[in-house]
Amino acid sequence: MAFIIIDLEFNNLSGIHKCFPDIYNRIPNLKELDLVNEIIEIGAIKVDKYMQPIDSMKVYIKPSVIPVLNPNILDITGIKEENLKSGLSFIEGIEKLKEMVDEGDIICSWAKDDIVEIIRNANYYNYRDISWIDQYLDLQEYTTKILGFKKSLSLSNALKYLKIKFEGDKLHDALNDAVYEFNVFKHLYNTRAIKKYIVNNIYEMPALEVDALSTHEIDYDKVKQLCPRCNKKIESEYPFKLMGWRFVSIGICNKCNNKILNELIVKRSLDGKIIYQEVLSFIDEVEYSRYENRLKDKH
Repeated sequence: MAFIIIDLEFNNLSGIHKCFPDIYNRIPNLKELDLVNEIIEIGAIKVDKYMQPIDSMKVYIKPSVIPVLNPNILDITGIKEENLKSGLSFIEGIEKLKEMVDEGDIICSWAKDDIVEIIRNANYYNYRDISWIDQYLDLQEYTTKILGFKKSLSLSNALKYLKIKFEGDKLHDALNDAVYEFNVFKHLYNTRAIKKYIVNNIYEMPALEVDALSTHEIDYDKVKQLCPRCNKKIESEYPFKLMGWRFVSIGICNKCNNKILNELIVKRSLDGKIIYQEVLSFIDEVEYSRYENRLKDKH
């Protein structure tokens, strides 16, 4: 068993109108592209179960979907146009990545976005051989949970928190980022702890944002609302209300008398299913009153 930590860079049209104000008039079909994020760089490092590096790779992918390179992307990544002109095709690049993978290896990335985009790009090119993505570990989720943070940590913040040296101008290079992600993982690696975070079916994991959360109706049959200490049902004093990126409710456990904040994160899997993730935490009287006032305002 080994871990293959991957990182991707993309070309897309985000904010491109600020660089080229008339671009959508000049190239009308840009509004109808079938692929939003086109992979232009793949970086990966393979490490064994003892956290020793085995192999690495970095390839540029020659763009063929989005006909214009976004200057913002080139600026952030430091990628040069000449790098991409001499790059591999998507299928050649993904095949090189596949060659690194042996049976039983676990694919890792910082957040699930890269896996989602591999699948989207593969579907666009009618490339069906992605069975090598057998087991998957989201390093961002693992790091955030192990360190006890509620909101997802960015790679740079994780590096800072763990006091791992890094150069800011080298971030957003696919191989550099993969190495930095490995350095974070190496600090927190625990053979027992990772088991609960490994995904065996990538199509069923909560990977995509749900559009229009404000109109989403919560299916309470899917919500457990169990006390994290005694595992008894919480008596909710207010129904879930949308607060930013998640739904929030508060309640009290009648058995252990703890005041509890329940944050419900709504995601969608690659096969289209809505998935709920509950984050329950104990709060004191002051925090409880603060959330109570906010929930009252939303009634």
